[in-house]
Amino acid sequence: MRTIIKFFVIAVLVFIFPKGVQASGFEGKITMVKQSYYDTTYFTYYVSNDRIRIEEYNKSKELQQVYLVNINKEEVFVINPQKKIYTKLNKVPANKNSEHFQVKKTHNSKNIKGVQCYQWRVKNKECNTEISYWVAKQNFDFFEKMVQVLNKTDKSWEYFNKIPNTQGFFPMLYEERTLLRDEKNKTAVLNIEKKKVDSMKFVIPNDYQYFTI
Repeated sequence: MRTIIKFFVIAVLVFIFPKGVQASGFEGKITMVKQSYYDTTYFTYYVSNDRIRIEEYNKSKELQQVYLVNINKEEVFVINPQKKIYTKLNKVPANKNSEHFQVKKTHNSKNIKGVQCYQWRVKNKECNTEISYWVAKQNFDFFEKMVQVLNKTDKSWEYFNKIPNTQGFFPMLYEERTLLRDEKNKTAVLNIEKKKVDSMKFVIPNDYQYFTI
């Protein structure tokens, strides 16, 4: 599973955080873009209660893969829509060693499309990597839970998972750099839309075949 991750901008505030987003439990659609020197990847998240669908698109906006996450069951399925096959991702051994990670919740802030965001930094000297998350305090409790589930199958979520007390926070932007400040990639929100999500978004079609990794 490739790094998804990973995390969000268009329009005015009323389109990014429409009326009702603050209500209990976000349901809707989030569009993101991840950019590096070599490539651009788009992600669309559909969120409804404990279920999340993540669609991954290439730079030509062609659908490549789909991930279905069930938070309550702690399950992740990956789907190849071109080949009409799917599989369940296996859990990887938990890495409880945090000595190489340094977490700092700074007082740095900036306004991203009308939303006040604060900088959280996670550094790993051994990996020559630092990720800066610009987070907003919103009622997106699904994100913390989603990261916890995905981190059991994909260690690309490990950095955010090292941050304590993240409930309700959501990264509008995150930037990955080397310790010499050379940019590796960044992920940003393009659009957030609160709306009812069709339950069929979270169902694997009957004609898709299961395969074992």
